Amino acid sequence: MSEAVKELEKMGFRIDIDSTYKTNSDPLEVLFQEPEAGTSVKIGRTIFLTINKKIPPSIEMPNLVNMSFRNALLTLHSYYLEMGDTSYRPDVAAGAVLEQWVNGKQITPGTLIPFGTKINLVIGEGLSGKQPVPNLIGMTWADAKLLLDSLSLTSNVIWEGSFTDSNSAIIYMQQPEALDELDFRNSILQGDIIDIRIMQSPSEELIRQNQPGSKKLMGNDDSTDLGTPILNEPVTQPKKNEPDSLKRKKIPGMDVHMVPNVETKQAKNTMKAPNKKSNSSDVINRDKDKLKPKPKTDNKSVPAKKNDTNISNDYN
Repeated sequence: MSEAVKELEKMGFRIDIDSTYKTNSDPLEVLFQEPEAGTSVKIGRTIFLTINKKIPPSIEMPNLVNMSFRNALLTLHSYYLEMGDTSYRPDVAAGAVLEQWVNGKQITPGTLIPFGTKINLVIGEGLSGKQPVPNLIGMTWADAKLLLDSLSLTSNVIWEGSFTDSNSAIIYMQQPEALDELDFRNSILQGDIIDIRIMQSPSEELIRQNQPGSKKLMGNDDSTDLGTPILNEPVTQPKKNEPDSLKRKKIPGMDVHMVPNVETKQAKNTMKAPNKKSNSSDVINRDKDKLKPKPKTDNKSVPAKKNDTNISNDYN
């Protein structure tokens, strides 16, 4: 700039200097002039120069998180900022800005930074391979955060109650859980979200009730051993009231039940069945009786029947 001013002063021109900033130009470099070089002007005319600032101005960092990569790039140019390095991380928001970094640190929106600062962006690349769901119940927030970052998982945190130290707060609930009701491992895609609830000092009972798998189905009795399966107790069926005639009687000294006391011909015959000899003799006697000749009847004692003709003759 100094050289340009000296040259214009020798030629008898007046000089008006303005400044702006360009990241790809040297400090105090002449960026524009009016009128342009080669134009015929009168001696003593004012020449307008625009130079690059020596110290870059500051500007507030815009919020690029959740923007698409294309919109983030346009915003950086409008704020006189430059695109730095880009890295990708598994996340459900594919193609969106997840984090913004400057000089190795995350930068929050509104922070003053110089014009031309290079902004590094972390972009979501969508969900990738499956992996087992980690069990975060009972872990501190500091340990759980390190574990989630190593597994490329995103957390949706709900803070409950008052807190004295968030890093030492305890996770007492998560969704999805590490195990299902049959104690099989649940799976989750890299970049997916886990919902967690955190309290400063949750009770042991609350943590036990939210343990994954079948443990929560065992009940709330502290005396029950969670590692021992509960056996099914036999169920006694209520006895139905039966009439006395249908009740079965038990013979003393024998584990046999008698037929109900119903008097039928078949029942009487079955009661006589044990005496086999008497039955066979009765059969022989009945057969002999059939072979015996029948006694002759005296015809004289039986009056003879009259013919119909005799009856008719009485009225003749």
